[in-house]
Amino acid sequence: MAKSFPLERVILQSWNRTAFAPGQVLRAGREDLGQRLFWMIVLRTAVLFLGLNLARPLGILPDRLGPLPFVPAFNVFSVTLAFAYLAIWWSNRRPLMQLYFQIGIDLCIATVLVASTRGSESPFLSFYLLIIIYCSLMLGRNGGVMGASLSTILYAGVITLGRLRLLAEPGIADLSTLSFRVSFHALGFFSVALLGAHLSQRLRRIQEELEQKIDSLEQLQRLTKHIVSSIRSGLVTTDLDGNITLFNSTAEELTEVARGAVLNQPLRQVIGDGLWDKIHQSDLFRDARPLRYEEWLVLPGGSRRFLGYSVSPLLDQERDLIGYIISFQDLTDIKLLEEEIRIKDRMAAIGRMAAGIAHEIRNPLAAMRGSVEILRSHLQLNGTDERLLDILIRESDRLNKFVEDFLVFARPAPCVRKPLDLALLLADSVTLLKNSVDVRERHTVRLDLADPRIQVLGDADKLKQVFWNLAQNALRAMPTGGTLAISAGTMEHGGAEIVFQDNGTGMDEEDKAQLFQPFHSNFSGRTGLGLSIIFQIVEDHQGRIHFESAKGKGTKVILHLPPATQWSQRA
Repeated sequence: MAKSFPLERVILQSWNRTAFAPGQVLRAGREDLGQRLFWMIVLRTAVLFLGLNLARPLGILPDRLGPLPFVPAFNVFSVTLAFAYLAIWWSNRRPLMQLYFQIGIDLCIATVLVASTRGSESPFLSFYLLIIIYCSLMLGRNGGVMGASLSTILYAGVITLGRLRLLAEPGIADLSTLSFRVSFHALGFFSVALLGAHLSQRLRRIQEELEQKIDSLEQLQRLTKHIVSSIRSGLVTTDLDGNITLFNSTAEELTEVARGAVLNQPLRQVIGDGLWDKIHQSDLFRDARPLRYEEWLVLPGGSRRFLGYSVSPLLDQERDLIGYIISFQDLTDIKLLEEEIRIKDRMAAIGRMAAGIAHEIRNPLAAMRGSVEILRSHLQLNGTDERLLDILIRESDRLNKFVEDFLVFARPAPCVRKPLDLALLLADSVTLLKNSVDVRERHTVRLDLADPRIQVLGDADKLKQVFWNLAQNALRAMPTGGTLAISAGTMEHGGAEIVFQDNGTGMDEEDKAQLFQPFHSNFSGRTGLGLSIIFQIVEDHQGRIHFESAKGKGTKVILHLPPATQWSQRA
């Protein structure tokens, strides 16, 4: 069964890809030939029907064809023949034979019309030309010559029968006139055949060139689409109103928004107002450099990602502005690294200053506390004075603890790294934690080890200090009780990942920005040096620490330690 095609495809495919021999026509494809046969049936029926009914009022046609009225009989015959052709065409069997059969029937119909309308003076001689034209277009040069030859033979036969008085219409008595007319029309027939063959060849070449260009364009479009989807930067294009027209796969990954949900939607809904306002405030034509903008983006899941945007104008062929091109990258790791570097710089500066100050404070502090102890042993004091001395000793001890922490922060002892089982170390730390006074009745501490053995190189004492301080902070963030979930496992590259997660009070953005700053604490009575020391210990182990938290939603601390093989390579 032949398939239907859009009109533009029919225009391109009809009367093209024409071969120059029947075998080449077969190679053109059954579907293509069947399509052309369909349009030939429709056009032939329309031309024949209009030609007969327009000629009828002019008195050109005879009144009867045997016992039947000429025009009504031919109309019924044309419609019946069209339905018969369509029925055969619908079967989609041997389309080339159908073509030959229809050409033969058309030649017979044209001959009957010419013979019935004064032979050489018949206005239906042009039907021969139409047949020759579509023979050339359908079958190439050989088909055109065949159509011209058969038309010449049939036309000569009509003229000859007219001369012999075998037709009702008068013939040509003069033999030279007859020969001239037949030769002249034959020349016209063959000229039309050659012209149609030339046109067919030109159409075929144009079609081949067009197909090559279409293929090249499709390949270019596929390559462009592949390049856009493969770019490891988010790529977005918008119109002048800020509606998104292109959204590549990397943009989907970075924003965690599906392409189908944002196409033709305002850019503000995806990236926020800041970037779009910046675009409106800038003149991208005058400034040769692209507009650059950086901003934290809140993802649909609630997490944040720091993105760096670059905006350029989108121009058409006339260099008119039709929209904007926005490319962006994930700069979260770079932003966090910058924060770590700033923290290191601050800690280094404070450490250099603190090393000298701490010693200057610690020595007189020890002398003061010793003097108080001696006075207390030699004097008989009343209750009030006794309490004052107790306060003085207690505060001296607290100040001495602060100075010790300060010295650890300012000048930490070197790490003594040894092979150790991190799983066993965590299990011991959790056991001690559960039996400490920091764990109350409503507190739950849970340990989940993904691997029974997690091998790392590290300083066991310092890592215990990290785990202990993180656990204490988590418990203090849950004053009314809660769950502290501690998990650990081996990462893909062989390192270890330890996670401390609580459902306590959490932190806002301001608190997270000051996490590792010395003397900053979210808990009263603390020195604010715990996280700073933890940061230094993690850095000494070439690890990384990351906090995820929101106010009222708890805190998640992710600690990464490198694999033991990494240490052996550096050693």
